[in-house]
Amino acid sequence: MRTKNVVFGILLILSVVLSACGGGTTANGTQPTVSQSDEKVTITVWDYYGEATPIKPLIEGFQKENPNITINYETPDWDTTLEKLNVVLTSGTPPDVVTVDMTWIPKFAALDAFADLNKLSGGKLNGVDWKDAYTEGALESITYQDKIVAALYDFDVYALYYRADLLEQKDLAVPTTWAELKDVSKKLVEGDKYKYQWLAETFHGSQWIYENGGDLLSPDNKTVTFNSPEAVEAIQFYADLMTDQSAIYWGLDQGERIQGIKDGRIAMFSDGPYNMGIMKSAAPEMAGQWRIALHPYSKEPGSYLGGTGLVIPAQSKKQEAAWKFIEYGMRVDNQIGVYTYAGAAPALTAAMQSPEVNGPDAYFGGQKVFDVFLEAMKTAKHFPYVRQWNDIDVIFTTAMEEISLGQATVKEALDEAAAKTTEALNN
Repeated sequence: MRTKNVVFGILLILSVVLSACGGGTTANGTQPTVSQSDEKVTITVWDYYGEATPIKPLIEGFQKENPNITINYETPDWDTTLEKLNVVLTSGTPPDVVTVDMTWIPKFAALDAFADLNKLSGGKLNGVDWKDAYTEGALESITYQDKIVAALYDFDVYALYYRADLLEQKDLAVPTTWAELKDVSKKLVEGDKYKYQWLAETFHGSQWIYENGGDLLSPDNKTVTFNSPEAVEAIQFYADLMTDQSAIYWGLDQGERIQGIKDGRIAMFSDGPYNMGIMKSAAPEMAGQWRIALHPYSKEPGSYLGGTGLVIPAQSKKQEAAWKFIEYGMRVDNQIGVYTYAGAAPALTAAMQSPEVNGPDAYFGGQKVFDVFLEAMKTAKHFPYVRQWNDIDVIFTTAMEEISLGQATVKEALDEAAAKTTEALNN
């Protein structure tokens, strides 16, 4: 998850009016070339990226190709976008294109809040079948009940960041299994320095569960499984890293991770590609010291899959023009701009594999780092598409915090969280 220094608020309960209005208009999937229509239309675009945005640079070129379409460009931040969506999707006039965090998709998709892009596009994205434009995992993450509810614009999956210089000094191999991670972590530690970062939240907790063959919910999303034997074993292993002093707990009081990276407290951590830009900007003196690898696992690779999606609210009355703008933004050259402007990872496979994005990275010792994240994406999972997801996220995070503080055993905390989640799913 992108570090935004925000705490998820509980989303407002959307009224049933939303699903009743989920139809919307359709389009013929035309390519984003110069518009043949003389009808003038203005579409509103919400962009939460901030100053380093890849969205704003699209506007001039798009309007040249589509002189009949004017962009009303607005920049609510991440928190404000989420807050305003709860209002405009149930009343008032929604924007026509919105940047959304993929962790919001479970709630809104379950309520038919977004238009079906597969229908609007005629089954193709810039002339390419959706299944060929994205990896299988990426396409699955934007699909809900056979509808494509978002165009994945940038992606977030987790891999292992590690201090290659320290491993080399101590003649340690890069860990690929949990057992190796435990061994390497112990051998790296020197007092309060060179530890694995421990985070008490759903994003990282779910990763450990996935890596041990578990899941958060059953395939039909009706039964809680994050307290299964596989899940309990996974979180127990994670907790034991902190118990034996191989990991350092990192909460709000510890501040930004980058400080722990710079002062040496953190020598290994799990996170997504966006963190590369943070490190290059805030810790340029550490160039060459870090590398990235697939995160070690017990039974199978696993990671949460998130990022930013471009969506069209189902109640938008300008869906054809909105789709043209999204499709323009999803051209390969414009997707490369996701990396060059925002330092984020473009979601299109062709853009991610381009030399502009996946060339040798000097900061990471000449490594082609996006090869790692592309591999991780193949087995990554999005969070369950249930309308109660945000409640479940809070419940699970609370359990992880209780575990980290020693307020409950792993099994006690997960069992209690499972009971609360079951109640939420049944409401």
